Amino acid sequence: MKTDLSAAPRAVVATAADLIYRVGCSMVGPEKVPTAKANAWEAVCADRERAREREEVARLLGRRR
Repeated sequence: MKTDLSAAPRAVVATAADLIYRVGCSMVGPEKVPTAKANAWEAVCADRERAREREEVARLLGRRR
């Protein structure tokens, strides 16, 4: 019979993550708790803004030459 040495640490981590999530929800409200979807959208928006800035710099440098 094999013993799964990672079962207990995984249970502790899962319980801690759930507790942190619940405390966060109770303190700031569930609508304000950051989600992976919100983080991903923020990253997409930041990428788009950087691309616009690069295009603007390239356009300005192109005019100087």
